[in-house]
Amino acid sequence: MLLAALPNLHASPLQQRQQRLGNERPRAVLRRSVAEDAVYAFYVRQFQQDTDVTPEVFSKILPFIDQFLKDRFEISQRRTRALSQLRQAIERNGSEDELRRLIRELDAADSEFQANQEKFLNNVDPLLNLRQRAKVRVLQNMADNRIRQYLNAVQNPAQRQGAGPAQAPD
Repeated sequence: MLLAALPNLHASPLQQRQQRLGNERPRAVLRRSVAEDAVYAFYVRQFQQDTDVTPEVFSKILPFIDQFLKDRFEISQRRTRALSQLRQAIERNGSEDELRRLIRELDAADSEFQANQEKFLNNVDPLLNLRQRAKVRVLQNMADNRIRQYLNAVQNPAQRQGAGPAQAPD
């Protein structure tokens, strides 16, 4: 029942974002938004299925999930950008000062990622029993792996097309 209401809950911020950006929204941002919405829907669905929380408890947890994922996307974007810049600096034999700065940026993003996770768990744990807390941690690990696979498939469609089932020799 709550899952049916999910599009209405998440549509408002998305619509606000679209209105702010207007018609000049770049194609890459549009794809990223679609990916974010898909990850959000996946995470919420899995959370509901795997943790066995009541609808009342879930309604209290949903804002924490929303903030957790929003922050996580922002941190991931910063981390990806820092990692890309670090690779480029290595390739072009960047200065030691530049490498230090980029390493700090990457390390800071990693620290923020962990802090975001801890903040989320600190917010939802008081609403859950011990078994549900354990399920949330298993869910996060499973969800991370599936989301990573999903995003890799979306970002690298050529790999997906080239990968087929192995055929036994005749």
